[in-house]
Amino acid sequence: NQAVAAANAKKHVILEKPMANSLQEVREIAAAVKANGVKGCVCFECRFSGQMLSTKAVIEEGLLGSLHYGEVDYYHGIGPWYGQFRWNVGKKDGGSALLTAGCHALDALLMCMGSEVESVSSFSTKSASDIFKPYEYNTSSVTILNFKNGAVGKCAAIVDCLQPYYFHTHLVGSHGSLLDNKFHSSKLGTDKSKWSELSMKMLDSGDVSDHPYETQFQAFFDALDAGTDMPLTSIAESLRTFEVVFAADKSAEQGGKPVKIADLA
Repeated sequence: NQAVAAANAKKHVILEKPMANSLQEVREIAAAVKANGVKGCVCFECRFSGQMLSTKAVIEEGLLGSLHYGEVDYYHGIGPWYGQFRWNVGKKDGGSALLTAGCHALDALLMCMGSEVESVSSFSTKSASDIFKPYEYNTSSVTILNFKNGAVGKCAAIVDCLQPYYFHTHLVGSHGSLLDNKFHSSKLGTDKSKWSELSMKMLDSGDVSDHPYETQFQAFFDALDAGTDMPLTSIAESLRTFEVVFAADKSAEQGGKPVKIADLA
């Protein structure tokens, strides 16, 4: 494992998602980074997007109150027109709809909800379109999350859709709601029959060139200079996301049977 070897060589590590294709490998990477006293950064760069940074600010300012429901969904048809398609179709390299791409949405949901996950239930299926027939795994899934604080959430991972890219975000709290770039907050005394709009750059493309890597990497370099852990996307933080991903895939394989995070081997 290159990531483990790098950590053992006392090198700081930047990893693209997924960190690995099994929970055991992800945990081995996290253990190696911790044991060697090095720092790590995982490319869940959507946390550093204008959309998610603004969403996080709205939550932290208390405009939505206490969140009790949230859904963040990933819609991106990865077909022959997309460079990733040629290797993404294989089970070995792609893994699942969540693992290959939908984990971005799941990770964003976990950041927004701000609570540890207790258990998940997931179901998966695939398109009947010949376009997506080469895939060796189900290319659509939906996961229901139960959080330890009593909140619930939902994440759809759809990589076999024929539509524009869409990173759907809907959060519901005790003082208001947020839907993509729109929100209402009772704290502002505005008309709840109309949305207020946030001015921010949306996550509206799956192209890597449109993602905020520069912002994320600068945050990592600043953390290294300060001797602190990477904010938002450290190895330890990302491990929690992948525990939920692999729990969801396990649930889907078992026909939707609930899987507790604490019970993962």
